[in-house]
Amino acid sequence: MITLLIITILTTIVGILERVNGPFSLVWLTNAISIGLLLRFYQHVNWRHFLVCTLGMLIPDYLAGTDAHQIVIMTSVNIITIWLAYNCLNRFASRSEENEWLCTLYSVPQWLLLCQPALIGSALLGAGGLSAIFGKPFLPTAVFWYLNESLNFIVFLPVILTFPKTSRSSDDHFLSTLRHFLPSALLLFAFIFIKSEVYFLMAAILIIPTLIWLALSGNLFLTTFGISLNGAFFFIWIIHASHRHLPFTENIYLSVVRTIVTVLALCALTIAVAISERDKLFSKLSKLADHDDLTGILNRRAFTKAAEAAISSLKDNHFCTLVLMDIDFFKRINDEWGHQKGDKVLIEFCRRVEKIIPDNQLFARVGGEEFALLLSTASDKYNRELAELIVKEIARTPLIIDNEPFPLTISAGIVKKVAGQKYETLFKYADQVLYQAKNNGRNQCREYLQVENVSPMPDFTPSVT
Repeated sequence: MITLLIITILTTIVGILERVNGPFSLVWLTNAISIGLLLRFYQHVNWRHFLVCTLGMLIPDYLAGTDAHQIVIMTSVNIITIWLAYNCLNRFASRSEENEWLCTLYSVPQWLLLCQPALIGSALLGAGGLSAIFGKPFLPTAVFWYLNESLNFIVFLPVILTFPKTSRSSDDHFLSTLRHFLPSALLLFAFIFIKSEVYFLMAAILIIPTLIWLALSGNLFLTTFGISLNGAFFFIWIIHASHRHLPFTENIYLSVVRTIVTVLALCALTIAVAISERDKLFSKLSKLADHDDLTGILNRRAFTKAAEAAISSLKDNHFCTLVLMDIDFFKRINDEWGHQKGDKVLIEFCRRVEKIIPDNQLFARVGGEEFALLLSTASDKYNRELAELIVKEIARTPLIIDNEPFPLTISAGIVKKVAGQKYETLFKYADQVLYQAKNNGRNQCREYLQVENVSPMPDFTPSVT
């Protein structure tokens, strides 16, 4: 609430400073930004947050000495706009499974349509109040109000809705961000420092390729942020420059410029959403291709590829251990409790193993109930002890399936890499000792000793799970 109050006060101050003709503000960011903040934290929003927005608008206007009638009318209309837009978007706008807004191309026209009740309602109420008290003509005032709020909703509201929830600090991500945002930053520099109207208009032509460049990046936040900066500065420069030549309330040119900026912003946003949706789809397809659809861990193909690359890149003084694990009597689980129960056992087993192993270790499902783990650490002894720990932990602590304990044991075969060995050789040796562990009574871990020839005993037969 404190953050909401501070931002509402600051944006209201900006709006007050941009009032060049009585109650009109050239740039009114408060409504759009407040709605965005409320939607980002919609799970916690209640009537107190709207009261905070009201106070955030009342306090600066009161301290600025604004007429009481104007404060009441403008604040009432603005808070109604915020309340109406928030409820329409929160109740009816689509969100992704991760509660992300503007997640699909369909969501852009939907979001724009759901904003219309607030835009039209605020325009009619605001124009009616200003006409009654200040004698402003109703229709031009309503049109001005509607275009002003439409620009703010399309330019500034998406910035808040698409702001990333988590930050990535990798060098590649930073360079990508800089590369995509550099044209926008240069154009913003031109908008700020160019004084000549002729040169400014020449530079303003570049806003179209700049917005296209941002949109093609597929990064929604970069696109919306670039739109807000360049679009806002472009519009502010135009209206301040033209205000010296034409009366503000009679300047149709301003409405045309406002409409052009709005359309450009909407087109760039639509392109960015479409490309972002495509990239997410490709990412999901890539994950489906590399991950087991039941357990979510790597599948055999992806594990083999990653393990081959990891093993070939290891230095001579680095250790690597391949562990093959097999759930004991898994066929019996499927026969007695059903395949649905068996699926739950596989999923919970993977979760248990992931809690035990260190991060960034390759873990995959390479068969029906067979799993592979590639451990790359600084100690071969640690790898062996970790594999034994997994076997003991699974046997000691039953899985929780359907809120009931489910006892389970596994067998494991481990082999450490020596110089010159490839992944195929390691997998063959680990598979040998895995089946020795199963034929020797299960619920144990066997290690392949490189100095010995670990071959099946005369009576050795592969175990049936």
